[in-house]
Amino acid sequence: MNTSTTTAPARSTSAGGLVKRSRLERWAPIGGILFVALMVIGSMLVGNVPNPDASAHEIAKYLSDSGRQTHNIIGAYLWVVGALAFLWFLIRLRNDLRRAEGGTGALSNLAFGAGVAFAAVWTVSAATFAAVPYAVTLRDAPVSDADLVRVLPPLGRLELLLGGGFFGLLVLLATATVILKTRVLPRWLAWLGIVAAIALVFDVIYVNIFPLWTWVGIASVVMLVRDARKHPAGAAEPDAFPVHRQEQLA
Repeated sequence: MNTSTTTAPARSTSAGGLVKRSRLERWAPIGGILFVALMVIGSMLVGNVPNPDASAHEIAKYLSDSGRQTHNIIGAYLWVVGALAFLWFLIRLRNDLRRAEGGTGALSNLAFGAGVAFAAVWTVSAATFAAVPYAVTLRDAPVSDADLVRVLPPLGRLELLLGGGFFGLLVLLATATVILKTRVLPRWLAWLGIVAAIALVFDVIYVNIFPLWTWVGIASVVMLVRDARKHPAGAAEPDAFPVHRQEQLA
């Protein structure tokens, strides 16, 4: 009995028997662009808090500034919506990698799982940042402990560093490995992901998370441009991909 690897089309409703993208998947790169935009805008709003070494007077002024706290809350909601948009992008990324990788899709699944964890951690971080503004502005809590204002925002940044940073690193490395093996996306995008992953390793002050955002934004544009070239305006046929399988031949 011999074992051989062949390329066979997956089941589909199309006559050609190939896997086709749904509209939700085809336009999922827009989710990546929305993710970057919402994260940038949200960061400017949610991060507008006193520094950990701020004086008691500055913190008291912040606690009485409802407008500033409202901005913090809006920024946190933008982060959460951005995390949901990232999950939309992740659907397309995972499916493209999975179809190209074949086999058990270990790296594709790793990228997807790490991306889901990344989105979850980002949501928790948003809640941490917005805890005091929400309590004071929307729940009329008599918060007077300056240490809460000093500690909670750095805790949110630490969650991004330990959770978001390392989960994002896994997304980048797993994706880059599949790209380099299969060329499902341009190879330069894989090398850019590796550079961004290295930056995340050395992230100690919550600054280098921006390379991840940059990579997601660029990858989203690349996906949209490739789709536009394959299916120009007026073309109705969606993308189709072969998938790999093992066949036992007697």
